[in-house]
Amino acid sequence: MSHQRPVITPQAIQEAKQNPGGWVYQIDGDYGPDDAVPQEAIVVAWKMDDDGNIVGEFIPNLKYRQPAK
Repeated sequence: MSHQRPVITPQAIQEAKQNPGGWVYQIDGDYGPDDAVPQEAIVVAWKMDDDGNIVGEFIPNLKYRQPAK
């Protein structure tokens, strides 16, 4: 399976600024801030530096499964 480079959205940048030093995830599906997100719904992740900037390449989630339509 090949992974296309995901677009870093303004929402991902905002999330990174609010949570420096961690990770930002692209999630497939409608999950609220308090919902448990299954691992299969995480598309990719980006590492953030201590200033809240997204750094490095995206890391695809090999367990991601696109939902059936």
